[in-house]
Amino acid sequence: MLIRIIWRGFKKQLTNYLVFFFSLIFAVIVYYSFTAMTYEQPLIRSAGKNTQLVGMLGFGSFAVVLILLFFMANTNRFFIENRRKDISIFHLYGLNYYQICLWFISEIFLIGIFSFGIGIGLGVLLSKLFSMILVKAMGLALQVHFFFSPDAILTTGIVVLFILGVVSFQILWLVSGYKFSHLKKQRLRKVQAMKISIWQKMLGFLGGLFLLSGWMMAVTYVVFTRKLSDSFGLLQGNLLVMGIILFLCIVGSYLFFAFTLRWYNSYRPKRLNKNLGMLSRSEWQLRLFSEWRFFGSITVALGLALAFLGGMTALVSLEMRSVDESAPASLMITQESYEKFAPKLQEALPYQQQTLHFKAIPAKQNVKIWGEGVNDKPEVMDMVAISDYRAFQKTNSTLPDIQLNAENSTVILSSYQRYLNDYTRYSETINLKEQKLTVQAIFPNYFGDPNLRYGTGLIVVSDKLFNETTGLSYATEVIDVEDHYENKLNQLIRENLKGEWDNPIHYELAWKNQQIIGEIVEGKTTKKTETTVYRTEYTSYQETYRNTRSSVGLVLFVVTFVTTTFIITTASMVTLRQLSEFKQKKKQYHLLRQMGIPNQTIYQEIHRENRVVFFIPAMLALIHSMLALSVIAHVARNANYGFVYLFCGLMLVVYAFFYWAACAYQKKML
Repeated sequence: MLIRIIWRGFKKQLTNYLVFFFSLIFAVIVYYSFTAMTYEQPLIRSAGKNTQLVGMLGFGSFAVVLILLFFMANTNRFFIENRRKDISIFHLYGLNYYQICLWFISEIFLIGIFSFGIGIGLGVLLSKLFSMILVKAMGLALQVHFFFSPDAILTTGIVVLFILGVVSFQILWLVSGYKFSHLKKQRLRKVQAMKISIWQKMLGFLGGLFLLSGWMMAVTYVVFTRKLSDSFGLLQGNLLVMGIILFLCIVGSYLFFAFTLRWYNSYRPKRLNKNLGMLSRSEWQLRLFSEWRFFGSITVALGLALAFLGGMTALVSLEMRSVDESAPASLMITQESYEKFAPKLQEALPYQQQTLHFKAIPAKQNVKIWGEGVNDKPEVMDMVAISDYRAFQKTNSTLPDIQLNAENSTVILSSYQRYLNDYTRYSETINLKEQKLTVQAIFPNYFGDPNLRYGTGLIVVSDKLFNETTGLSYATEVIDVEDHYENKLNQLIRENLKGEWDNPIHYELAWKNQQIIGEIVEGKTTKKTETTVYRTEYTSYQETYRNTRSSVGLVLFVVTFVTTTFIITTASMVTLRQLSEFKQKKKQYHLLRQMGIPNQTIYQEIHRENRVVFFIPAMLALIHSMLALSVIAHVARNANYGFVYLFCGLMLVVYAFFYWAACAYQKKML
């Protein structure tokens, strides 16, 4: 008889266990695939020394383990809570505490072992697909073959056993806390849930106020960071504002579900008398009383996951755009190295050549960075003539059109425009030794690798002013080849160029009596007080692109799959709760049907409850993540966030799918 009761209790939870089962399979597939790739030697060798492939994949595996722990601990607590009646029956039949725990642990281990076996089987089959996606993301020229890793299987098995062990200890703790008076207390809690006291209303108001304050600070982020940066510094000011926004959104989310929504649902206008609207609000109010921590945690975790993905996407976007900034041509090389390299280059392949002439000049421009003060000291700047600029623009489409208004006008090309545009202010004039220049405009610097030049900034001036200005002249050669010659050019570069830093200059500049004092000298020096600057030998587009693509592709691959795993597991957790709640309310729906309520009205009530449970946390998390992206966009300008918006849409699609599946199952079982 006892075995029948145990089996009956297990069958009641079978639907919940199936959702748990499939979610665990997906997590095992992802973890095994990540771990297997760390043992795939051809992939590791192809990635080269410029990417920490094993470390990044290890981070992804660790993140999946944390998600699994969060998922299993949450669902396991939920399973135990739903089997309080079974525990009471087991006690009545004479089972002691350890026997009850052993049965629950056996169920979890049985599901875990089956999930592990199926997940490993699918992981072995799909690991090639994961490797192909990684190779594509990193831009590696590698043929992916089927790979089987016993070490990865062993590691995955150990991790699954560890997680099951942690869950077993949780079962021991949860069952030990069971009291026979639980059902009586639960009834009292339901009575308390329908009452909203004054202090709870105050906390509900505070929850809404916290959310609105956090969102307002995110929208007006620059205003707050500028004020705090003046007091604490640029980095500290930004971190402080981000911390305040994070605190307000997290605390506000928990208070919103614990009190604000409960207060809202306690208000029942007459229009709710139609279509069971009153019942819907009452049920939601009861759910919030006991599950506000769960809904708050889901909201905060989803928001943080999407915000983290947004930050990584911004980093990837900026890094890929920096390829155009530092390597806008097939090869940019110092004139000194080009003279040695040219004979071999001319013999090997056809190419187009252009010479860019620069002058390193002493210059002074006041640059204010909020929180860091004003830099008003003379520095070395690089100068280029407008004719060279326009000639280079014909082959470099990233350069904006420039029209100088006057002979003493100049345009600044600055790297700050990509990152700190909202926190940087340039003075309208630049002081040279002979004259002053008027700053006409400031654009991002896409004129090639700054390491090929000497100065901290690059200014574009008229040809006449360029010829008349005294400075240290030097040149850079720009080499362009057709796409099918890029590999051959890169092979020549590896064989003949070392990438050394050479051609030093020295300077010691000062600002006295409204003029610049000091000179720029090239060559070797023995003075220790002078500042010395070197130039790198060359910049290759293919080399820069491959190194950048392999690094950022790896980061994006890991973060994407970890975020996907998290979205699916959280949607599974919400589905588990909904299906379990439906089984407890099944008698209530049958009673409504006996009272003459049409099936269509009951179906509308089911859809309404599922919409609230699935989409209120999802939409609130979406708002958090969108505002987090606006904050990131203030710090990192000109990044492409299209991938994150796509993922936000993916999150809604996943939640919509689980919502549809839950509604379809509930209709079928009604």
